[in-house]
Amino acid sequence: MKKKEKINYTVPILFLLYLALLIWIILFKLQFSIIDLDRVREINLIPFYYEHEVTFHATEVLQNVLIFMPFGIYLCLLLPKSRFGVKLLLISVVSLLLEICQYVLAIGRSDITDLITNICGGLFGIILYKAAIRLFRNKKRVDQVIIISAAIVTVIVGGGLLLLLAAN
Repeated sequence: MKKKEKINYTVPILFLLYLALLIWIILFKLQFSIIDLDRVREINLIPFYYEHEVTFHATEVLQNVLIFMPFGIYLCLLLPKSRFGVKLLLISVVSLLLEICQYVLAIGRSDITDLITNICGGLFGIILYKAAIRLFRNKKRVDQVIIISAAIVTVIVGGGLLLLLAAN
């Protein structure tokens, strides 16, 4: 098997593992039991509005941006010839689907702020990927570094989650 073929299989597998983690974080709030989830069915259509609170949730906004940055990077790896608009549309659709699932399953608050910050995170991922290629002027090397880094992070996070699961 050639080296390039391994990379072609590695990226989709890493992306699927990332998507599983993304769904677990956004829909199931890192819970191991569905019973432990809050039963909430709310929609907030006012951006950056937090009912009954005066403070701005900078941490939540930053977390949403950071959790979707890999999505943009993975799309650049998986769909290198696709236009920017197609990648942004895919990020938007996935984020919207997750928010709709939260509402339908009554397992969270569907929030326009989450949608905006998720899309921004994916957009920043695309920009970061493109900037790395321009900075290092070697797409193949950048792709290899990203894939190796993603594999290492996936193993560490996956191992940690398995330990948590075993402890519960």
